[in-house]
Order: sequence, then structure tokens, then C-alpha cells
Amino acid sequence: MRSHPESAQPRYDLVLTGGRVVTLDGDRRVIEPGAVAVSGDRIVAVDAADRVDAAAANRVVDCRGAVVLPGFVDCHSHLAQMLIKSLGEGLTTWDWLSTLTFPVTDAVRRDEVVAGTRLAALEAVRAGITCVVDNQYMPPDPETTVAVAGAMESVGIRGAVARGMTGTSPPAMAFRKSGSRPNYYSTGEELAIMADLLAGWSGDRLVALWPGPLNIAFNDQELIEGSVELARRFGTKWQTHCCESKGDPVVYQRAYGTTPIAWLHREGLLGPETTLAHAIWVTPEEVTVLAETGAAVAHNAVSNAYLGVGTMPLLEMLDAGALVGLGTDGPAVGHRQDPFEVMKQTVLVHRALAVDPSVITSETVLETAMLGGAGFTGFDVGVLAPGRLADLAVVDVTAPNCVPSRNTMTTIVNSVTGSDVRTVVVGGRVVVEDARCVTVDEQEVITEAERAVANLSDRVGLDRFSHRS
Repeated sequence: MRSHPESAQPRYDLVLTGGRVVTLDGDRRVIEPGAVAVSGDRIVAVDAADRVDAAAANRVVDCRGAVVLPGFVDCHSHLAQMLIKSLGEGLTTWDWLSTLTFPVTDAVRRDEVVAGTRLAALEAVRAGITCVVDNQYMPPDPETTVAVAGAMESVGIRGAVARGMTGTSPPAMAFRKSGSRPNYYSTGEELAIMADLLAGWSGDRLVALWPGPLNIAFNDQELIEGSVELARRFGTKWQTHCCESKGDPVVYQRAYGTTPIAWLHREGLLGPETTLAHAIWVTPEEVTVLAETGAAVAHNAVSNAYLGVGTMPLLEMLDAGALVGLGTDGPAVGHRQDPFEVMKQTVLVHRALAVDPSVITSETVLETAMLGGAGFTGFDVGVLAPGRLADLAVVDVTAPNCVPSRNTMTTIVNSVTGSDVRTVVVGGRVVVEDARCVTVDEQEVITEAERAVANLSDRVGLDRFSHRS
């Protein structure tokens, strides 16, 4: 990477040149060798390398031997769950939540949440993730919500914090065999806090704020209705967990005589502002409803397999025209914040389920990750084209695991890993250079997170979940 001589008048702030540029534009152009020029936070040119004057740039990134991609969007994560990474393996989802995650949520301190969030965001951006929707409920007090957004921004990653509200305990909780969920505020208090936060939030921030009622099966219906109203009033999105476990729609049916998706549709609560995490246990009719209403779904193939909860009907959703993006589901159940692992797992799972290697291609999964992620968040990302936000990832494809690279899409989805990413740009700002994050002291972030984990473990007794003899 070099800078332009101070005496010259640069036309561009940044040019990435010489690599194989995967645009994902309307023509699905792959330009080799190509170049991407950036001014401010926007892309201003994407073309063959010899048609973009790198000498007119203030800064140049040499991308020879690399693929230049739009930055990845992680549509559903829990960054602070870095603090409980690798714990609770083999527990069912509800047991994992009620015996591990929720007790930690009650005990964790704000500084520990920030430390875990910063480490997870650091790992994510180094792997080429430039945008994360963080479903944050550890805990959901307004001060922690603001601190989490600040922690993400300190690393330089774009995204949204979906504040994980709980509210008044709903009738559906009475049908749970054991355990409970956190109760911090009443439904009215949750909605008032959320409204105040949204009213004071600047649209110029790198991280947006969304209402995030924790789980439609754990929340009362008034909280869901209020969250949708807030999202529509403030022009933002909202997110909730929906039908992740097989028992979720069963419990909901017992409590309300209907399913979560059917109720949302009946009440007019599904729309382009709706983002649902998982949506595994849904009917074919509900898939059609999701597509027709413009609601978006985050598919979390790695975490779903890890927890053994089932698999979202991705092929049916794509066939119906539903908007689907991909998510890691965070460090605790996704383990690695690696979008390439998520894409590969998505391909493998659905081919295996169909017993047919042709049902989904690498290109389809890459488009789901990029274009689906852009539609999911509403951010102007996912495509390398003039006018789009300059969020990019440069991936080295000269490593042994990527050679030979004869099919670009197949290589990206099946051979590349997050450790092959060498440069990341968010909003025109280089945040990863030579595979190192340049916005923070990486070792300091790691040390702070390790200290937070040790302190939290001592208070909560986390060692009992580590299966150590």
C-alpha cells in the first residue's frame, strides 16, 4: 500500500487495483485485472485496472494475486457472547439459554460486555465482515446498548445494534418445562426506553439502532406490536428470533392458538422493516407469506447445526422470492466469525439434505450473503458499483488452500477462509491492512477480553460448562 505524493492533486482517496474484482452488479461482472476507486465513503469507479488512474489516488492498494469483494454482512450475531465461547456444548437450545446464557446476562458487567464485543468485532472485520447486526441483550439497559454500539464503531465495523428487549413475561412462558428468561423492564418501560434511544440516535453514526424484542416465543405480543410501531415510526428495521427450535411454534400455539408467523401476518406486523433470525420451523404457507410481505430472514447454518435445532428451508424461501441473508449467530454457537465458513456450510447442508449437489450453487450462496445481506439491513452495501458505500474485502488467493483458482465463485465459497483476508475497507476507511486491524491495538483487545472472561467466570462459575475433568 502506498500514498500519493503530497504535491499532486488526487482525484480519488483510495484505489484498489490489480486484483480480480467480483462486482455482484446487475451484470455480475468479474473484472481481471480490475480496480475500484473510492472518494469519501463511496465507490466512484469500478473498471479494468488500466482504465482507472491509480496515480490519481491519494492511496493505492496493490491487489495482485487477490480477489476484491464487497464486504460481508453478518445478518445475525451476538458479539458479547464471545465471553461464553466454547461453553455448553451438547446442551439443547433452551437449556443452553436458561442455564448458561441467561444467568450470564444477569451477572455480566458493562465493561465485560464491551470487551467481549470488541474482540468479536475485531475477529469479524479481520475475516472480511464489514457489517454486523448485533442482537444485544447482555444486558439490555440503555447505557450498555450505547456502549456496545460504541465498541463496534471503535473497531471500525458498520452495523446495527438490535436491542434485545424482554418485557413482561408472556403466557407462552408458562408452557416451558423448566427455566426462565431475564426480566429487566416491563413491556411499557422497554418501549419507552427504546423510543428515547431512537429519538436521540444520529443517522450519521456507523452503527444504527433497531428494536430487538428477544424472541417472539419469549415476549408478550404487546412488546412485538410496540417494536414494529417504533421501527415504522423511526424508519428503521426490527429483529427477533423466530421459530428457531421445534418447540417454539408448539408453545406459541398452546398459548395463543396460532403460530408466530401466522399471528404476525394477521396483525399486519410483517413488512420490509421485519428481520427474523432463523425461521426454521415454518410451514410452506408461511414461507409464501414471508416472501409476499417483504420480511427478511437470517439463515444461520453453522449455529443451527451446532445446536442441532434443524435447518431453515432455504431453497424453498429462495424459490418463493423471500429475502434471505446469512448470519454467524455469534461466537458462542457460531464459534468463528468467518463468513466463508458460513457460506460453505450453507452449501454443504442443503446439498446433503436434498441428496443432490446441483440444488444450490456457490454463486447463489455468495449472492445470498452479499445481496441478501444488503437487502436485509437496508444499507447501501453488497455490490461494487459507483455510488455504493465503499465496504470491501481483499482476499489473498495465492495460499495453498486457494490454488489453483479456476472458478472464482467456487474458490471463494469453498476454499477461502477468513484468515485469507488481507485488506478490509469500511466506508472508504482502511480498517484491516496486511491482515491486521489498524483501528485498535489487537493485543490490548485480546487481553481485555481474557480479563473479562476470567472475572465473569469467577463470579458465575462458568467452569462447570467447560466439561473439564
